[in-house]
Amino acid sequence: MKADEFWALSDISFTLRRGDRLGILGLNGAGKSTTMNCITGYIAPTQGTITVDGHDILKEPRQAKSEIGYLPEVFSFYSDMKVFEYLDFICDLKGFDKNRKARREHIEEVCRKAGLEKLMGRMIRNLSKGYKQRAGFAQALIGNPKVLILDEPTVGLDPSQIIEIRQLIRDSGKSSTVIVSSHILSEIEAICSRIIVIHNGTIVADGPT
Repeated sequence: MKADEFWALSDISFTLRRGDRLGILGLNGAGKSTTMNCITGYIAPTQGTITVDGHDILKEPRQAKSEIGYLPEVFSFYSDMKVFEYLDFICDLKGFDKNRKARREHIEEVCRKAGLEKLMGRMIRNLSKGYKQRAGFAQALIGNPKVLILDEPTVGLDPSQIIEIRQLIRDSGKSSTVIVSSHILSEIEAICSRIIVIHNGTIVADGPT
């Protein structure tokens, strides 16, 4: 690396199997979000490869991204949409089944998992922060992705909401590989079965919780 260069990540490498719940732990600015942005294809790595279910994220982006559900730390909605309308829109974006009956059943199932079944007709702008976070979680579940990537999923929530979101994540790990980032050790410890610690863009520890 040249003197005037800055590498956000260096030699980051790990492999996950279905059902794994990985926590990426590190201080603010350690490289957690950058790692997740690379996995999702939002940022292209300058070298190396990222493979999701056998698909290279750069060479086969559509196939790889179709297997990913992503909840970024800062998430935006179309606040004038109702919850059901928004999730229906996400189905369009993800190319989910165009059969209306099958799609409605899928959205209802996702809302049930996220605890939103009684709020599907509610305007998103009228939801509390905790329920908006659930709506963000629900959109990540659309299409039954094989990999769920959650960046600081409980930030800004109250204690009871944190407990509920943690349980949602644990339940999702029964059918998907889950990657969660945080800078709070107790958060990762409560959710994950494996932890990777990133410091200054490098993995400094990797092992069971």
